[in-house]
Amino acid sequence: MERSISYITSTQLLPLHRRPNIAIIDVRDEERNYDGHIAGSLHYASGSFDDKISHLVQNVKDKDTLVFHCALSQVRGPTCARRLVNYLDEKKQDSGIKNIMILERGFNGWEASGKPVCVMCLVPLFLVPLINLLPRIIDFLMAKVYAWLGWEYRKPARAPPACPFKPIAKNDNTTKVAAETGTEGTETIAKTVVAEETSGVKQD
Repeated sequence: MERSISYITSTQLLPLHRRPNIAIIDVRDEERNYDGHIAGSLHYASGSFDDKISHLVQNVKDKDTLVFHCALSQVRGPTCARRLVNYLDEKKQDSGIKNIMILERGFNGWEASGKPVCVMCLVPLFLVPLINLLPRIIDFLMAKVYAWLGWEYRKPARAPPACPFKPIAKNDNTTKVAAETGTEGTETIAKTVVAEETSGVKQD
């Protein structure tokens, strides 16, 4: 059976992606781990897709429609979809796969259009402020324990928590640095002393 590859938009896929006969194949590589993914999608990285293509066919034997995507669905998604078509044509076996599609604009387009992603992908965003609060919670508990024992608890000196989203400040204000370190005033005094010594030599 000759198979063709077609495209599907995020709007068209949204009401269909939960159906049991459809499988979404994510062929992105490492970025899936930190960019999130479509809930329920199967991950077959493009770098090792050829080695796992037989496993994919077995894994989706009860599906008749596969939707491939990468970040933008411009290179990796279409390439892996074409590899699957070639593989099925070579094997000439009835795998049950009738439709092979590519998600237009890939995962980036899906996310930008406000479509749902896996809830677990949002967990790290909530862990950052919680981790920053841990030292204060520990100080509070230790102060209670020390007070119960009749001891004085002194908070250890800690560096302020770093925000992962705060841009790094540029140290291009040399005047401010000179004023803080006192080098500007030192240079002024040095110039005055040299001028006085020079004038004294001329008078002699």
